Amino acid sequence: MIETIDKVLKDEDEHGISLVLTTAKKYNEANISLASYMINTKGIPGVYVTLNKPYRTMKKSLENIVDLRMLIFIDAITKSTGGKIEKSDECLYLDSMQNLTDLGVAIDQAIRAIPSEDKFLLFDSLSTLLIYSHSGSVSKFIHFLTGKIRAFGVSGVLLSLVHGEEDEFLSQLSMFCDQTIYLDG
Repeated sequence: MIETIDKVLKDEDEHGISLVLTTAKKYNEANISLASYMINTKGIPGVYVTLNKPYRTMKKSLENIVDLRMLIFIDAITKSTGGKIEKSDECLYLDSMQNLTDLGVAIDQAIRAIPSEDKFLLFDSLSTLLIYSHSGSVSKFIHFLTGKIRAFGVSGVLLSLVHGEEDEFLSQLSMFCDQTIYLDG
């Protein structure tokens, strides 16, 4: 999968925003491959927003693949599920995914905390936001977020699952992005 990502993203503008769509079967592989591509191939630090797996789980999944010092995590799942908080300077824990304002503030703080000019935001996963908020609210949030990404001049990667009933939602989101990438193998 990393070859597919490399082939598609290498032609991307320096600070573009990519909507990456994948199946549930390939979701975990896509997440890891995207983080690896941004850190190992492009060599830039970034912010990883995790809505599906706790920081501890993502840290363990990525620890032998990327230099974790190049990532700041935003974990929106651990507190809301009563999980164990692991105190770390590399992770911001949010109380709830439902509060999109808090999520936006945390993303802003994390991006500003990275001293490098070149940086990225990897957002995992837009599909999860639809469980907690209406598609209209999520669309407004993603429109705001893509504007923020452009204002900061960072690369953005927004990951989502492909579902038949979300086609209209994903079509709307693709308008906010520079390219839409389908990862199915």
